[in-house]
Amino acid sequence: MDATLILPDGRKVSVWEGGSPGGVPIVFHHGTPSGRLQAALGADAAVRQNVRIVSFNRPGYGESTDTAPGLASVGADTMLVADALGISEFAVLGASGGGPYALATGLADPGRVRAVGVAGGVGPWRLITPPDPDDPDLPILALVDAGDVPGALAGFRAQARVAFERMLALPDEAMVDEFFRDAPTEDLSWLDQGARRLWAADARDALHTYDGYARDNVSWGGPWDIDPARIEVPTWLWYGELDRMVPPEHGRWHAERIPNSTLTIIPAAGHGGTIFAQWDDMLGVLRAAVR
Repeated sequence: MDATLILPDGRKVSVWEGGSPGGVPIVFHHGTPSGRLQAALGADAAVRQNVRIVSFNRPGYGESTDTAPGLASVGADTMLVADALGISEFAVLGASGGGPYALATGLADPGRVRAVGVAGGVGPWRLITPPDPDDPDLPILALVDAGDVPGALAGFRAQARVAFERMLALPDEAMVDEFFRDAPTEDLSWLDQGARRLWAADARDALHTYDGYARDNVSWGGPWDIDPARIEVPTWLWYGELDRMVPPEHGRWHAERIPNSTLTIIPAAGHGGTIFAQWDDMLGVLRAAVR
């Protein structure tokens, strides 16, 4: 299924569903910048694991209506999407920039969310390791700290135009090459031709505007509106030993705060290998926690 839902307040949300229709529901929160079609990379594993995998574009990505930045509101949106699809209990998995939203979903309704998974999920990065003073995100996030959220959103939209406009003008093959230009070759073993086609389709859909990218960066780059220490449900944290984008320190930060958490550092794995080469293991663990 690939469709647009209308939420009770009139907002649009683009939703994708795949895997095993009668399987255990797991909601996947996509990375940054990407959208619901990223979940299709795990569709075959979902069939093998008897999982019904569901994903939706967060606000501002593709056709999903943009909203004010925040993590908790996306957790609440997840419950509305689950309601619309007739899903009562489920697990949630968040990858990279989607990790904080998986945590927010676990907090939204612990009675329905039976397990939380985070794969290479970003934490409040300015608190975890000392930022590089030359990091271009810092002056934009300083606007958030000063209360100028609209200015910060505008700053991240401008950043996205520089980063993605030329890339999106390329043919699909070249666009995907450019997207992963700085990724180590050994971390791209999962990126076969089928995955490349899905990635290109997802990027073109998700980056229809840059609102989602800007919203994500403000939501988890600025002060968080959720407290991971309040998560009650079992939580699994998967991080790559060699991940340069979201280093294992992020996983350790989460593990120190989330009471019922299990941290796995995957040997010799980078960012992509942590997420897209581990579908069977992650979906299998979360499925077992729901049943």
